[in-house]
Amino acid sequence: MNLLHAILLGLVQGLTEFLPVSSTAHLTLAEHLMFGGRPMPLAFDVLLHVGTLVALMVYFRRELVQVVMGCFGMDKEGRRLALWLFLAMIPTSVFGLATRGMKGAAKDHLWVYGIGLLMTAVLLFLANRLSRERVNQQDQDLAGRDLQDLRAMDALAVGAIQGLGGGFGLSRSGSTISVGVFRGLKLPASTRFSFLLGMPTIAAAAVVELRGLLMPLVKHQPLPAELAFPAGSLSPVLLCAAGVVAAGVSGYLAIGLLDRFTRKPKLNGFAVYCAAMGLVMLVLGATGVLGHH
Repeated sequence: MNLLHAILLGLVQGLTEFLPVSSTAHLTLAEHLMFGGRPMPLAFDVLLHVGTLVALMVYFRRELVQVVMGCFGMDKEGRRLALWLFLAMIPTSVFGLATRGMKGAAKDHLWVYGIGLLMTAVLLFLANRLSRERVNQQDQDLAGRDLQDLRAMDALAVGAIQGLGGGFGLSRSGSTISVGVFRGLKLPASTRFSFLLGMPTIAAAAVVELRGLLMPLVKHQPLPAELAFPAGSLSPVLLCAAGVVAAGVSGYLAIGLLDRFTRKPKLNGFAVYCAAMGLVMLVLGATGVLGHH
């Protein structure tokens, strides 16, 4: 693993974690192209997640402070938002853990990611069309709800699709934004809730992965070959630092880009991209050019 690999993987993680195009699908494709399907070192993977988490925390620092104050009873809206985020994490955790094994197995079958990306394309297209129709509504009751009007069932539905998706090529941000819109939220409100929900989600994912890294260290065992940096790699500290910076900067830019694209419904471009990438992965997976079939 060299410096270019680290920077490219960081860029892929940062951009695709927040743009509705599936970070898992793109990182898996990158691993197949760079390392012949061998997963990136676990420590590096965890730190890339930390980089994107920092990007979220910086971009939504005001909302984060509001939620923290709400947890201590100092902000009413922050307390409500904290409650909805906690509620959404329940089905995310349940469905995420229930499908974890299948998501791990999917890495050897790129056609699964192809199907997930095609499903993401359909969701984005439908959410974009529904949002455009609402923008033209004169009746405020039909124009969609704002973030402060979020309901318990909205949080549960968004959390459920987040737990089911993610590891199959179904974009986390794309699916959660779409389901929020289907539930009656305005597109900007649904996007904001999706981003805020990304904080505990990414943090939880990093903790789960970190367990796999810490267990061998606690038992004073060497890391398995699939978790360690390959022989001949550049300094792990330098590689991790480069990856984290690339993931953090590109993630921050991606959040801002999608935030602007959803103020007025402009998701069709992402839908077209997901459809094209989905077809590419279907072909690569089905023909066995990359991965197994």
